[in-house]
Amino acid sequence: MGVSEEPLLQQADSARTLLSLSLFVEPDRQRLARFVLDAVGELGGNVFAASLQVAQIMEKLRLSCAVATQTVEVRLVLDGTRLFLDWEAQRVLVVPLPESALGKDLDQLAERLRLASETSDSELLRMRNRQINDDLGRFMATAAEQMAEMERVLERRKTELEESIRQAETDALTGLFNRGAYDTRLRDAWLRCERQHETMSLLLCDLDHFKQVNDTYGHQYGDEYLKKMAGAMRVAVREHVDLPCRMGGDEFAIIVFGDLHVGGIIAGRVLDGMSRKVSIGIAQLRGTDTVATLVARADAALYEAKHRGRGQYATEDDLPPATAAATQE
Repeated sequence: MGVSEEPLLQQADSARTLLSLSLFVEPDRQRLARFVLDAVGELGGNVFAASLQVAQIMEKLRLSCAVATQTVEVRLVLDGTRLFLDWEAQRVLVVPLPESALGKDLDQLAERLRLASETSDSELLRMRNRQINDDLGRFMATAAEQMAEMERVLERRKTELEESIRQAETDALTGLFNRGAYDTRLRDAWLRCERQHETMSLLLCDLDHFKQVNDTYGHQYGDEYLKKMAGAMRVAVREHVDLPCRMGGDEFAIIVFGDLHVGGIIAGRVLDGMSRKVSIGIAQLRGTDTVATLVARADAALYEAKHRGRGQYATEDDLPPATAAATQE
């Protein structure tokens, strides 16, 4: 005799749940089978026929429990003169009952089954506890692996993001900070120094007669010349402190976290690295400065270095009084 299944619909008004039982381990299914046969006998049904059907139903429940992520909740339901087992989306007929079943005291039967289902021996409790511990252990191991994988993904995404930012801020030819990064870092440095009362200087640099170099030796030589300037700047600055930038063409800048004296030392190193074929202007941040006024004084100092014959640096202290005053307007 095969197991008779029906779609699990909303329980009819005439249907009565006689027992609800959560299945954790194999002994739970054995107890359920005993309760079902007890109910069949109490209701006057054919216990032998029911036992054959229950054996097949228990096998289906065993498969359901094997794939379930939690316990399986099973209900023993009397609907008219038919007794069913319901679980998940399934309703399975246990056995049809005689008409005399309708006259039984169902409240009393349901109470007896409830009390019986709540009485558990110590061994069953131990088995359930072991099952729960095993499930918890598997869950914790899976969760730990998922967390580790999530951390690996986040670290990989973080590295990719940092690399994208680095590329977006880097001048492709020289590897220095590009113009966009220069604008951002200069403003950030100005805000930081204003807030924390730190010292900062700005160096603006132009390669001397770069257009003539390009025209005479070609653009490939010119690119190498720009790379040489970038190398001289890296050697001159303090690593992870000062910020060398290429603003475009033959124009460069260095954001120095120090005063005019420190800026002069770095400028001298750049001049030595470039065989004094570069002009540099230096200005130091003042309390009344904006970014624009600081840049204006550094630019004026650069122009002063060129006016003096190039191949040298000049500071804001070297500016004529009229020029110095104009940079503050």
